[in-house]
Amino acid sequence: MIEIPFNKEKIFKCLCPTCPVQEKSYCSKEKMMKLQDTLQNKDEPLKPQDFPGMYCTNGKAVCEDIDTEKNCICDKCLVYAEFNLDKADPSFLYCKDGQAK
Repeated sequence: MIEIPFNKEKIFKCLCPTCPVQEKSYCSKEKMMKLQDTLQNKDEPLKPQDFPGMYCTNGKAVCEDIDTEKNCICDKCLVYAEFNLDKADPSFLYCKDGQAK
């Protein structure tokens, strides 16, 4: 099992919110707006289910309006590179196929 911590440092490196898979997702956009508020409030804990990303660690997307037919950009992500996710299973589309193992 690959252990990728869910924290602000990794969130800022994550490309999921800019991925074409999420481009037209109203749910993802709404979650990103809420996340920005959460990041500004130091007392509020970060919850993986509130962030439309880091699927490599969080598992499948909770937003059902993403388009997994679009090309994902996992291999361009700094988190992907840092944890050698090219060797993980699955190696792409964590939003659809689940977290990296």
